[in-house]
Amino acid sequence: MGKEQQATAPQDAGARQRQGDSKEDKLGELRKGIDEERKKRMDIIREVKAARNKLQYKIADKAAMSQLAEANKSRTKNIGYLRRRKEQLEFRIATEAFTLEAEKDLIRKKSEIEQELEEAIKSYRFRRKLEYIDKDMENIGKRITELEVKIKESDKKLDELYSGLRALTGEARKIHKTERKQGSRAQQRPAEVSLADIAIMKDKKGEKSSAAEVDESVLN
Repeated sequence: MGKEQQATAPQDAGARQRQGDSKEDKLGELRKGIDEERKKRMDIIREVKAARNKLQYKIADKAAMSQLAEANKSRTKNIGYLRRRKEQLEFRIATEAFTLEAEKDLIRKKSEIEQELEEAIKSYRFRRKLEYIDKDMENIGKRITELEVKIKESDKKLDELYSGLRALTGEARKIHKTERKQGSRAQQRPAEVSLADIAIMKDKKGEKSSAAEVDESVLN
């Protein structure tokens, strides 16, 4: 093997080593990125499941609340008006002089108004709860939509990472296969002999021939 080829061989080996190390670093980064993205995706999926469970609870709550609101719908009256009527009756009972019968009648009317007021407040609360539930359901639905978008983005990123990983691992296998073939050929190829080596071999052969002739002349 010539001196230039001998000097080039270690350089090629070093370059291949550096290239291999670089690819290993890239593979490590890709695998780390995939692990982190998969964990992030699983966290999003868990949040989606929790949000959907909460939404189902809200749907059931709304169905029950709607029935109660419908049952009290006919009792809905102006709460402010009923409160004013109650205060007026209480004021009259406290400040005016009535016969016993008239006072009992005012007290009865006050009791009836209080009952209507209580039912009106209950019906109002049912309606307000329904409004809150609808608002909660709307917010949960928006959140689920946002999370589903994030899942799609994560899927896209994972596809890119896996594509890069496949490309690198495929290239690494290709380089390794090529290096193995080159190694096999080097083992099978006969050693190259330089011109200088050939000259030295000829000189040695000539010396042996001269020595043989001298020995033969002495023997004769």
